Amino acid sequence: MVYIGIDIAKRSHVLSAVDDDGKAVIESFKFANTDRGFEKLLERLKKAGVEPGGSLSGMEATGHYWIALFDFMTSHGYDVAVINPIQSDAFRDVWTVRKVKTDAIDAAMIADLVRYKRYEPSALGEEATDELRSLARYRMSLVERSTMLKNRATAILDRVFPELDGLFSGSFGPTQRALLEHCSTPSQVLSTNVRTLERILREASGGKCGREKAEKLKAAARSSVGVGFGSRTLAFEIRLLMEELDFVRGQIDEVDGELARLLDETDGRWLLTVPGIGLVLAATIAGEIGDANRFDDAHQLMAYAGMDPTKSESGETVASDGNMSKRGPAALRWAFMQAADSARKYDPYFGDHYAKKKGEDKKHHYVALSGVARKLMGVSLALMKEQRPYEPTPPKHHLPGHLQEAAK
Repeated sequence: MVYIGIDIAKRSHVLSAVDDDGKAVIESFKFANTDRGFEKLLERLKKAGVEPGGSLSGMEATGHYWIALFDFMTSHGYDVAVINPIQSDAFRDVWTVRKVKTDAIDAAMIADLVRYKRYEPSALGEEATDELRSLARYRMSLVERSTMLKNRATAILDRVFPELDGLFSGSFGPTQRALLEHCSTPSQVLSTNVRTLERILREASGGKCGREKAEKLKAAARSSVGVGFGSRTLAFEIRLLMEELDFVRGQIDEVDGELARLLDETDGRWLLTVPGIGLVLAATIAGEIGDANRFDDAHQLMAYAGMDPTKSESGETVASDGNMSKRGPAALRWAFMQAADSARKYDPYFGDHYAKKKGEDKKHHYVALSGVARKLMGVSLALMKEQRPYEPTPPKHHLPGHLQEAAK
């Protein structure tokens, strides 16, 4: 058997290969991340007598740069294992004590890791699941962008019109955004006819706000302690910020529609049956988990998500500081913690578990919540594997993951 290690980068990759004894079969060489580069890779493999049936390749999951090469090699019959960078980083510390890191060394190290670990070949997930993960992460970036815009607008308003904050509930809802696009400083409000203000507020709020709110705006503008210096330019900036915020929120709505479509094509649709879990959390969890069948039980999923407790062992002593290892997708941890906080409020099964941790065990809120999140992991895995809706009491035929194989 020949073990191939490939160090992945954006523009080029480096390959190295060893045999069962760790002896070099192919010395490290670089090839471009292009069709010609991939053909060069095949030529080198064939020249060295490395056939698809007698080799196993390993590559790190570095961004998205590995996917094209993975698809190319598997389409030519080569088995490829996608390696978590955490594992290769840990192996690198054992493989060499020298503080040297080059692409050639990394490729040789990955080849040796594949030889040592004997990984199972990986497979690309279903297209809908991969798209779900990508789109859910993009939505998170849009939300971050929205938050940044609101923070900037808040900082400006605190300077030029601080009284405005007490007149609107929520954070830059449709009514407040519409007002700020027209007038965002006391002087602009005072120079705008009260009927015009009333019309802007009424149309944006769907009739919930009107003359009374317009009069309050006028009164707040007359007694405002906002700074007038430079307010004209700042008002211009606020208008552009609100226009951009409208655009970003429109994109989020579009993304939500696409997430709903994709989620319905995956086993993640069953997560929507858990009380408190909505579209965004279900889509994020399903996209990050991928194929639920690759996890034998909830403990494997916890470790994958980095929600397993850190442990240290010395002799017969095993200690845990209770902290999460956090060695996995941060988006998955975030989604499970958010989902756990919702589920405990809307479902007695999770609510009782949270209350027990908080009451009997005297745990901190976040510690108790992480316990609910871990329990929710097991439930989510079961729903996706068994393709069934959530039930507060598991059905009689249900078995934990590690018992399902034994029952077959």
